[in-house]
Amino acid sequence: MRPYLELCRIYLVPTALADSFAGFALAAVVLQKGEAPLPALLVAVMSVCLYSAGMVSNDLFDLEKDRTGAPQKPLPRGAVPPAHAAWLAAGLAGFALGLGFLCGDAFWPAGLVILFALLYNIGAKNIPVIGDVLMGWCRSGNFLVGATVAGGSDVSFLQIISTVELLAPALILGVFISVVTAVSRLEDNPYKPRTFAALVHPLLLVPVIMIAMNPGSWLNWIANLVLAGFLFRAILLAAENQENLHPATTYVRKALGSLVLFDAALLLAFTPHEKTSLLPAAALCMLALFSWWWKRKWLQSGGADT
Repeated sequence: MRPYLELCRIYLVPTALADSFAGFALAAVVLQKGEAPLPALLVAVMSVCLYSAGMVSNDLFDLEKDRTGAPQKPLPRGAVPPAHAAWLAAGLAGFALGLGFLCGDAFWPAGLVILFALLYNIGAKNIPVIGDVLMGWCRSGNFLVGATVAGGSDVSFLQIISTVELLAPALILGVFISVVTAVSRLEDNPYKPRTFAALVHPLLLVPVIMIAMNPGSWLNWIANLVLAGFLFRAILLAAENQENLHPATTYVRKALGSLVLFDAALLLAFTPHEKTSLLPAAALCMLALFSWWWKRKWLQSGGADT
């Protein structure tokens, strides 16, 4: 099973879970819905399937390039037959869409995530800006999957995206991922400090903006100040590790490592002032700890960080 888990990027799955759970928890409080266990479980399964389907299809379309550039991956080294990977990607995507039908309008954001992922994997990732935005939209769509499921059968997907308190955090998440994806493009070229700084430094404003969204919540202050610290640390580590790794590589790994915390900060920033999201935010923080431990164990066992 290990090559298949590697193909699905199993060590990064908690970040996808965090995106959809943040959307689910925020929609539950904004729309005054109950956080029922079964819908939350369905959101988690859909999120895992969507993310894994995107990762598997990405390696399928990159197979020829990876034969020379990354021969250690499961497909080019022959650990997983391409036909098996194709069936796996199709099965995961189909299962996610099926669950979306069961959850009402969640079919639509799930379908958009699959569409954006396919466009990115087919070749849009090689187009600057367009590829970056598509990757950001995948994360935004995953957030909206959770929000739509929380809305239940009496709230349509159109109503979800018409609600500013739900659409705005999805877009902020998408912008963050789009910029991080743009930074990852720098890995293939010699290090240019000005270009790197122009991309990463504006992201330090995101926690400031989110604090301003809910200044009366001390939880929001704590979460976003911690997030700002992680993003600043990513910049410092990128500058320190130039001899071992490209600064863009170091930054992307550290920035994505803070993604679960980013979702918790989003949740707290957009929770209405008279409400609280303490328990869901605490759950996301616990997921962040698990995510870091999970990835560390994966790397210690010989897994690739790619």
